[in-house]
Amino acid sequence: SKFAKCFPSTTMWRTLKHFLLFALQLGGFALNLMLLVHCQDDQSGFISIDCGLGKNSRYIEKTTGIHYISDESFIDANESRVVILNDQRDKMQPYWSLRAFPKGTRNCYKINVTRGTKYLIRASFLYGNYDDQYRLPEFQLHLGPNLWDSVKLENVSTVTNKELIHVPPRNYIHVCLVNTNKGVPFVSAIELRTLHNTTYEAHAGSLALDSRYDTGQVSKRVYRYPDDIYDRFWYGYDRDEWTQLNTSSAIDSRDNNDYETPSVVMTTAATPKNVNDSLNIFWLPSDNSAKYHVYMHFSELQKLQVNQSRQLTITWNGELFYGPFAPKYLFVNSIYGLTDWSRGQFITLSISEVGNSTLPPILNAFEIYMVKDFSESLLETNAITNIKSAHNIKRNWQGDPCSPQVYSWEGLNCTYYENAQQPRITSLNLSSSGLTGEISPSISNLTMIQTLDLSNNKLTGSIPEFLSHLPKLAVLKLDKNNFTGSVPKGLIQRRKDGFLSFSCLMGEMMKNFNKNEFLESQGQRFTYSEIVKITNNFASIIGRGGFGKVYLGTLKNEIQVAVKLLGSSRQGSKEFQNEVVLLMSAHHRNLVSLIGYCGEGDTMALVYDYMANGNLEQHISSDVGKNVLTWKERLQIAVDAARGLEYLHNGCKPPIVHRDLKTSNILLNEKLQAKIADFGLSKGLATESVTHVSTAAKGTFGYLDPEYCSTGHLNKKSDIYSFGIVLLELITGRAAIIRDLEQLPIHICQWVRPKFERMEIESIVDSRIQGTYLHSSAQKAIEIAMACVSSTAIQRPDITVVFNDLKECLEIEMPSEITKITEAYESDESDDTISSSGSIIKTSHIRFESNTTRW
Repeated sequence: SKFAKCFPSTTMWRTLKHFLLFALQLGGFALNLMLLVHCQDDQSGFISIDCGLGKNSRYIEKTTGIHYISDESFIDANESRVVILNDQRDKMQPYWSLRAFPKGTRNCYKINVTRGTKYLIRASFLYGNYDDQYRLPEFQLHLGPNLWDSVKLENVSTVTNKELIHVPPRNYIHVCLVNTNKGVPFVSAIELRTLHNTTYEAHAGSLALDSRYDTGQVSKRVYRYPDDIYDRFWYGYDRDEWTQLNTSSAIDSRDNNDYETPSVVMTTAATPKNVNDSLNIFWLPSDNSAKYHVYMHFSELQKLQVNQSRQLTITWNGELFYGPFAPKYLFVNSIYGLTDWSRGQFITLSISEVGNSTLPPILNAFEIYMVKDFSESLLETNAITNIKSAHNIKRNWQGDPCSPQVYSWEGLNCTYYENAQQPRITSLNLSSSGLTGEISPSISNLTMIQTLDLSNNKLTGSIPEFLSHLPKLAVLKLDKNNFTGSVPKGLIQRRKDGFLSFSCLMGEMMKNFNKNEFLESQGQRFTYSEIVKITNNFASIIGRGGFGKVYLGTLKNEIQVAVKLLGSSRQGSKEFQNEVVLLMSAHHRNLVSLIGYCGEGDTMALVYDYMANGNLEQHISSDVGKNVLTWKERLQIAVDAARGLEYLHNGCKPPIVHRDLKTSNILLNEKLQAKIADFGLSKGLATESVTHVSTAAKGTFGYLDPEYCSTGHLNKKSDIYSFGIVLLELITGRAAIIRDLEQLPIHICQWVRPKFERMEIESIVDSRIQGTYLHSSAQKAIEIAMACVSSTAIQRPDITVVFNDLKECLEIEMPSEITKITEAYESDESDDTISSSGSIIKTSHIRFESNTTRW
């Protein structure tokens, strides 16, 4: 659908009306001078941040007169670097320094704003070889949880700008730099400018700048503040088939147009050299699935005679967009419309003369914006932010807690929905976080939370009643704190009814509390007779393991479960205790969930969530008559498993090494979501700083790290090796030990390595899915797997690197289902870079008819 509106609209500066009229009588020079002085004095809607500037420093930029301040108060201290450039002083001062972020995946600036006010938000980047590496980094720019744009730099000395028009729903925004493992993110400047709320209307979403051009300008100068009171950047260009009109008369759009296009832009216009031609703009949308807003600004610069006329129409790929209309003399008309284009081709925007028009078309300036749909779950975001503040939590919690999914906050899990519903926080683990004082009442706003772990802190006061009113809460851990008073009756009742697993080690001041009301662990304790009833007298075996069999069971509420019955050996008892203890402390959507256990006499049983699709080994085996896993399903399973392993290695305190990772220990639910299981051999490192523990090698043949076997040193990289074997099984469809009838058994690494060295990708990938995957995705997956199975542990990547790389593989295969990263087309000619006080790259996709230069 298309629509267009034409301004003038509301009148501005009414208090200066008489003075303006007087100034007009004095001439255009007096008017321009008065406006310039006004602009220089009025920066009340400006927030200008020089990133990397010294603490408490500020200055006035000499070219623009803009007041800049340090970014120290907007972000936790990080690494600040100085730009290294021979022509550094030729750049504007905000580009002399930058803030680099070598630590952390996601670093955010928190900037206070006025809720409901429309802002122009701009982030600027000048690399300048600050690290003396001459390697241009690539990273992402986010507004809160949402992808704003990717940052891809043109060269060492060119400034890249990303600009957004946005109405914040809260009194602050987060501008975030996200590391994508392609170099260290950085930022040179962040600027905010308030706009009229009647301008740049986006009925749903925000507007990301694609292009903004002054069509009447032929120089390479960029106009900004103080010429433009909103500090928009206006770039000029020259077309061989166009010529320019100009006037020395003043054009002030402030008196009739809320867009307030600067006079210096509107006093020039483009018109075709051949009076019979149209003005054609050729444009390639950067995202074919997006919607765009186009704004065109017109002003007649010639005082037409009685026998002259200029009547125009605007067409969009041959369809009428607006018109006919006649631009008014020295009067700004701004026409805009929404376009919805998804055919993946160049778009032609044409301005033509019509009817009895005696003069050719004109155009003074135009802008193009992409519509961005930004949304957040405000209640939970505010709640978790208040919890962080109340308990002085020292974690890198920035932006939105759940979004984007790959950057969700440490210590919490969220549930994501297939429809448009916002993700919700379902698990919060603040164990051993140094919390003091009373439990924050803001937790009551986490209405979808299922697991809450506040154990091993220094919390005081009474246990609040509101915890019993959290409707979804199923696991509550409050032990090892300093609570006083009694336990709320609501919590006791929910525990009795079987809806809540609760652990709380009370202090001497706790009264009216019967410890027998609660289990010592967070899992529900079952009796042997209950286990017999749940499994229907052990009627259905659904799996077998090294320490026992797994039976299908059904609870009273008809929920299916898996019951793992362990043998009575000393070793089995140790594995049983180890698994119960670990699953009491580790909660993650990609780890199997412990519902309860039985430890009665010689009977040891674990009750888990039932995983409808069994284990991964069953799906990989070629002799199983089930549907073969697709390539996308294999990648998603790999991503899920990597996410679970990342939680064990980097999310648990201290880190946990699984020690027996294999395809039979990766379970799949009804949606093929992968969950890591069987933690009987798992071992925790003493502290986060400990690199390994010495222990006898245990695990499964074919998956054991050879370095661990030879040295007895167990560390995270031992799991990485095992995970690499799992990846190779997923990719090839073969077992860890390949047993062909015609040959001796061979380890999967030995089978893959020579083919990999020859880059025989098709011969490595499972023959059952040939022709259903992209070569680049498969090659990258194999490269990841082979890096994991390096014979030397130190050469293996961290699980976070593996996780991020696997997500990239999935993005290659699923471009329409993963948030798209829009990249600017690179310029083919040096003339494409336009500069004022410094070179500035245009984030633009305009292509002109006369040549093949891409913008």
